[in-house]
Amino acid sequence: MKTKITILVCSLIATFVFGQTTTQTTTVTTQLMRLDSTHVMTVTNFLPDERISVQTAPDTQPVTVNLDHAVAYVNGSGNPVSPSSISAGSKVRLEFSGAGPDRVATRVILINPR
Repeated sequence: MKTKITILVCSLIATFVFGQTTTQTTTVTTQLMRLDSTHVMTVTNFLPDERISVQTAPDTQPVTVNLDHAVAYVNGSGNPVSPSSISAGSKVRLEFSGAGPDRVATRVILINPR
């Protein structure tokens, strides 16, 4: 009797273990952004005269850009603004110099300052 019950239990377990007919895979897609001076970006982190982290849309990963040693901070009209007026959530455009890993932001344009 024990043998019959053991065989029955093993048969039921095997049905569940080997009966899986499909697998499900979840793929997370992360969009990478290409920065240029036409993009209006949201600041996620900012260290004046060092670097700025920005993203073009909520579904993109933030990108950190080094700032040129002579970076200019201006508003949309080109008038100088204080770096202290830029914080997380600010909208900016960046102008660049150089290419590849040597590329730096030379100008931070604050859009619609608060």
